[in-house]
Amino acid sequence: MTTQEQAFRQRLIDMLPILRRYCYALTGDRHNADDLLQASVEKALQRWQQYQPDTEFDRWMIRLCRNHWIDTMRTNKPNEEFQEEYMAQDTTANPESLTISQNALDQLQERISKLSEGLRMALYLVAVEGRSYQEAANILDVPTGTIMSRIARARQQLADGPSDDRDNAQTRQRPAR
Repeated sequence: MTTQEQAFRQRLIDMLPILRRYCYALTGDRHNADDLLQASVEKALQRWQQYQPDTEFDRWMIRLCRNHWIDTMRTNKPNEEFQEEYMAQDTTANPESLTISQNALDQLQERISKLSEGLRMALYLVAVEGRSYQEAANILDVPTGTIMSRIARARQQLADGPSDDRDNAQTRQRPAR
C-alpha cells in the first residue's frame, strides 16, 4: 500500500461520521443510510486513484454518496417504504419528558423528510455540518444565493409546520411564466 493510498484511507476514515450523517439526511432511514455509506466507501476505495489531491476531499466524497443514492433511487420502486428502528431511550430520564421529546423529534424529522431534496441538502450542509454558504454552494454546485434562499425556504417551511394543502394551493395560484 502506497503512502498516497494510506493518506486517502485515513481521510476517508476521518470523514466517516460526516458521511454517515449525510447519508442519513439523504435516505431518512438509519439502515438505508448505513447501506448507502458502505456502498459509497467501497466505491471510493475502488476509485481512490481517480481522486485528484487539488480538489476538496469532502466535496468529492459527498458527491460520490449523492450520485450513488440517485442511482439507487432510480432502480428502486419509488413508493417503497422502510421501517425505522429507534435507538433505545435512556430509562433514567422522566418517561413523560422522553415521550414529548421523542414526539417533537419525530415530527421535526418527518417535516425535514418532506422538504424537497434541494432544500434538505442545503439545510443539512449548513445547519448540521456547519458548512458556510459558500462551501455548501461548492458541494452542491449551485450559486451561493441559491443556498441562501434554500435555507430560508427550508426554515420557513419547518417553522410553518405541515403545509401540504398550503403548498398545493400556492402552486395552483402561481401565474404561468
